[in-house]
Amino acid sequence: MIPSFTISGVLPPFVGSNPAQPSAISPYPTSMSQVVMRFATTPERRTILEGLLDYRHALNAIGFNDGYQWLDGSFVEDVETLEGRPPNDIDVLTVVRRPIGVNDFATLVATNINLFDPGLTKRVYRTDGYIVDLEKPPHLLVNDIVYWYGLFSHKRKTSLWKGMLSVPFDVADDVFARVLL
Repeated sequence: MIPSFTISGVLPPFVGSNPAQPSAISPYPTSMSQVVMRFATTPERRTILEGLLDYRHALNAIGFNDGYQWLDGSFVEDVETLEGRPPNDIDVLTVVRRPIGVNDFATLVATNINLFDPGLTKRVYRTDGYIVDLEKPPHLLVNDIVYWYGLFSHKRKTSLWKGMLSVPFDVADDVFARVLL
């Protein structure tokens, strides 16, 4: 379930009275269909969601299907009320295992740069997209997750602590989410 916005217009960093309860903290597990049902409230938001679904489809087409995405940024905030504007994009961290048979991650990136360059993903998919390779050495993987969690769990301008969403790769649910759009 996606929690309601706080009085500050963001997802809460935790729900309930105990922030030490693992099941009650951000990132909140959800599905793409639930994201669409909650956030497809304006033409701008629907366009961003179409781009996100296209981005997920493109990642799946090159073999990424074992992982999840953290969804964040003004898209998962009440930016219309907070700043009087629609969101421009959605911030996405994709945390995935390499496609089966891919040992050379650098070549995969080079041959699919449109899915790995955040400037291109933003322009093509309205998705400020970043990828964490779960096949990295553990100490580097931990550093990446700590970095992205710290960045995504706070508003850039105010440092307000906030929540985010976690969506697994689920092609069937993506099809349903697209129907809902």
